[in-house]
Amino acid sequence: MLFELRQASFGPYTRFDLVHETSNTGFAIVPERGATVLEIRFQGQNILDGYNSPEELEAAKWGKSAVLFPFPNRLDGGRYTWNGATYTFPINNAATGNAIHGFARDHAFEVVQVQLEATRASLHCRFSYGGEHAFYPFPLDLDLIFSIDLKGEFSLDVRCRNRHSNAIPVGFGWHPYFKLDKNADAHRLQLPAASMVAINDRMIPTGPLQAYAAFEKRSRLDETFLDNCFKTAAAKGAYRLALAGRRGKVAVKASASDMPYFQVFTPPHRESVALEPMSCNVNAFNNGDGLVRLESGKVWKAKMTIQYKR
Repeated sequence: MLFELRQASFGPYTRFDLVHETSNTGFAIVPERGATVLEIRFQGQNILDGYNSPEELEAAKWGKSAVLFPFPNRLDGGRYTWNGATYTFPINNAATGNAIHGFARDHAFEVVQVQLEATRASLHCRFSYGGEHAFYPFPLDLDLIFSIDLKGEFSLDVRCRNRHSNAIPVGFGWHPYFKLDKNADAHRLQLPAASMVAINDRMIPTGPLQAYAAFEKRSRLDETFLDNCFKTAAAKGAYRLALAGRRGKVAVKASASDMPYFQVFTPPHRESVALEPMSCNVNAFNNGDGLVRLESGKVWKAKMTIQYKR
């Protein structure tokens, strides 16, 4: 039996479900609302804490499974300078007075291709951006390919092509929240060798990296609160963020060269845990840490995977 594509209204949007019926494996996504993934299911088990209604998706609280582009995390005061010109993003993180997570999550992606096979399915989305926003006037194409297979792997392939006449600044992240147990406290977390980014009270980096080894061995989160960015110690190859609960285990993997930073977030509601691979540091448009300078006509690529086991 092949995977199937099912489409249904989701408020003003269309929800795409790629489903393998006999194994109850698949994923649900709303391309028109920032290519937001609602569910990822393996053998009937949804591993995400996602949006359950169009109203929740519209409100976009916590940015669940949002695409973070053209920068992840926070941009100090929304301001940056590029090639001698200064630009200002809207302040959409009032608590810190910063811009957060770019703007792609608020835009519609076009479905370019759906592939349905016996053991694998994928959906290819594209955001063709014409440079309409004065705070980021750089035309580009952002292509996202979401894939799932019957072996327990979900992946996101990213491609960004610069259509501007000059080099542009690019950063990327993804924001899945995982729920594998009754609450965040019950999860067991393991992080790779990494350093924590030191931040001020507005969550902007202050410069130094700090040693952090609290979860180098898999440990129960309990009441630990994290909303921190880390830089992997690996210079090449893939690093691994692992989370386990009564409903199974997930491992989020990303390239240390393409996505050397990651954020771990335990939201105040304590219902889930976000593991967020990122290509660059917080405030990278200003500090340049990990920032991609994408030359005209060139393509930047990255990939991250989620592996699930019972």
